[in-house]
Amino acid sequence: MMLSPKEQIYENVKKSQNILICIPKDPTTDAVAAGLALFSVLEKLDKKAKVVCSEFTLPPHNQFLPKSKEIVSDLTSLRKFIISLDVSRTKVEELSYDIKNDQLDIYITPKDGTFRDKDVRLSSSDFEYDLIFVLDAPDLDTLGKLYENNTEFFYHTPIINIDHNPANDNFGQINLVDLTATSSSEIIFELVKDWKEDILDEYNATSLLAGIISKTKSFQTSSVTPRSLAIASHLISSGARREEIIRHLYQTKSVETLKLWGRALAKLKQDKDNKIVWSVLSVDDFAKSGSYSEEDVLSVIDELIIDAPDAEIIIILYEQTKGDYRAIISTPSTIDALMIFKEYSPVGTKDFTRITVQAADLDNAEQIVLNTIQTALNIK
Repeated sequence: MMLSPKEQIYENVKKSQNILICIPKDPTTDAVAAGLALFSVLEKLDKKAKVVCSEFTLPPHNQFLPKSKEIVSDLTSLRKFIISLDVSRTKVEELSYDIKNDQLDIYITPKDGTFRDKDVRLSSSDFEYDLIFVLDAPDLDTLGKLYENNTEFFYHTPIINIDHNPANDNFGQINLVDLTATSSSEIIFELVKDWKEDILDEYNATSLLAGIISKTKSFQTSSVTPRSLAIASHLISSGARREEIIRHLYQTKSVETLKLWGRALAKLKQDKDNKIVWSVLSVDDFAKSGSYSEEDVLSVIDELIIDAPDAEIIIILYEQTKGDYRAIISTPSTIDALMIFKEYSPVGTKDFTRITVQAADLDNAEQIVLNTIQTALNIK
């Protein structure tokens, strides 16, 4: 009988010894939490595992997540280069090496006789990891330099692709893409809950609940389902620290963050016909609020998603450097912002996209972004 994707994943995990968990560049809290929860579960199964995210810096509001310091920003030593020497005819007396002028010289002194060129063989070891999980990424390019610099590794190692985004390319050898799930954390829960007795503990349950809470804006979005509420209840029963999650995700805003929110809300604009709400932040807004973090800009988006129910598209445009302006765009799943803004090299997902626009000034950048999305909507 053919195994289901969940059963196939478990069988592959059981056979694997060293497992890599990849999350996309500029990850959401859900991606970080799901990756850390899976890492914790694999450790309980006595598997070696690592979580990696390209150019990763742990956001302050994610530092409470258990094992959050385990995430690395790059891969090293994926494969060993092997120099083999046939010593059946001549034994080794001494071995040494020297590095000079970007060159490694290896010195091998024979006990008697000499070594010949044909005694030397060059080869490469197998890759360090024998299984890859990719979480919350619609395609491999979303992994950034992690994929770009290690394409051979990704081509030669089995990939398990876990996501809830309808734009997912199903790039894995095994694809677990659940469009009805609120989050990748919810999918990880459904995947691992029966792997082992007491597999859930307060640490991985806290991570999974944090991912679900962050993705549903503390269960205030329309994506919340009876299943997600039942899962949240199960996680709390397993020891998830709900109060700690809420405190770090929603109740620890600095004065600077609140001032930036105020400036963004004071400049709020609306296109009622296209259900667009947007705000524009200048360098002066950041200076007067005392906030210089993109995390604070993201928190403005989060608040508007909750507090502007009539808006389907939410945009925050802000000045990055003179002439370069960044826009963060949240859209419903029916609108593909990656396609709409493809000429601006967008990053992220189709419903949560970042772009950089070159323009003469902030007003010009605002018009470019709005005209692009309004034109796309009207064509539809």
